[in-house]
Amino acid sequence: MVRRVCSKGLLAVIMALVLGLPVMAGGAEFDLNKFNQEAGLNFAYGKNTHGASVRLFSLLPHWGIFLVRPGQKWGPVGLSFLVEGIISVADAEQTGFELGFTPMFKASVLLFPGVLAHIEGGAGMITESFDSPAIPHAFNFTPQVGGGFDIALTPQLAASVAYRFRHSSNAGIYKENPAFNVNFFMASLNYYY
Repeated sequence: MVRRVCSKGLLAVIMALVLGLPVMAGGAEFDLNKFNQEAGLNFAYGKNTHGASVRLFSLLPHWGIFLVRPGQKWGPVGLSFLVEGIISVADAEQTGFELGFTPMFKASVLLFPGVLAHIEGGAGMITESFDSPAIPHAFNFTPQVGGGFDIALTPQLAASVAYRFRHSSNAGIYKENPAFNVNFFMASLNYYY
């Protein structure tokens, strides 16, 4: 199962890079030294890894600030702090929703002019309101980790493709605490300023 998910994610990243190469010429002026912050909107599709089937269709607005820009103090590596919201429609036994937020750290590496690779992770809180045996409680914590690529489209705008794994549970607050794990595939637009 994990091998199949990873191979699909890798294929999606490779296709995004290949399709993005002709567009990258428009982002040749993309210069990280000019930016301090980023804002963006991620679109994500997720499916849980086991138990009752749940599919999530999500919008994840985010805002971030560079703590260290790539190419400065740490060589090609940079570090950002992000705050990301989540609004999801859940397709389970009955349709429902998720609302929450996650503070995260994002490490970026400039691979080529206009192409950043990144890994990110953090932990947030979420309310999950849908009918499924996979989710026994409405309030949960969400540690998560993922990675992807940002491809510059213009001097300030980048498209991103990413994969993220999210765990959701109540951290032992209640006696019943099954894990609700989701694989997310994401595409986004990021505005750097």
